[in-house]
Amino acid sequence: MIRRWVRRLAVIQGLFALAILTYLAAAAAGGLWSNGAPVPPPGEDTNRIGLFQGTLHTDLLIPVTPDVRARFAFVQDAGVPVLDPQAEWLVVGWGASSFFATVGSVSDITAHTLWRSATGDSSVLRIDVAGRIEDFSRITLLALTPDQFNALTDAILDSFAQMADGGRIPLPYPGFTPTDGFFAGRDRFHMARTCNVWVSGMLARAGLRFGRWTPTNYAVRLAFWRFVPQN
Repeated sequence: MIRRWVRRLAVIQGLFALAILTYLAAAAAGGLWSNGAPVPPPGEDTNRIGLFQGTLHTDLLIPVTPDVRARFAFVQDAGVPVLDPQAEWLVVGWGASSFFATVGSVSDITAHTLWRSATGDSSVLRIDVAGRIEDFSRITLLALTPDQFNALTDAILDSFAQMADGGRIPLPYPGFTPTDGFFAGRDRFHMARTCNVWVSGMLARAGLRFGRWTPTNYAVRLAFWRFVPQN
């Protein structure tokens, strides 16, 4: 009896490991698979956005132009000082509600958080601002045409859940910095639609050529290497 259970446990562990390897392989393939967007003509970029990657998560960095400041002015009410003249970048991240509500660092991630995120969770947008950035060594920059930049901000705004009057829904999460704020998102988070998939989806909505499916940070890096011209 004990040997039978040991064999079953070994089979389960083997299948679990195989599932993880299959997922990671598919993520790499998805990062190298083009989303089909055309390559924009050179010389038309007037805005540069950034991708900032942590251990598991990718944030978008959007330059705070006058139009961006006006369109995202509602985040000021959640404590995000986007109207401050010192704010030069809007930091936007999308993810699972359970993650943003309970995790301060990677060491805080629990099995329950992982399970809920993997199987399905409501989504949240985390918004913050940054001042002047002198060191871009950890930030990947992408050049956008004016039309692409406008499409990107439209796509980000479409990611917010809205109330009947069109207002966004702030969430009382503790936050990671003194200046960040949280809002309910529209779509659900799960293994096939992670924070990094949201990033590639936003870039696709903007008309940028990028990886079609990028559930991991590594898939995002592969997509950038494969599809974004290096200057």
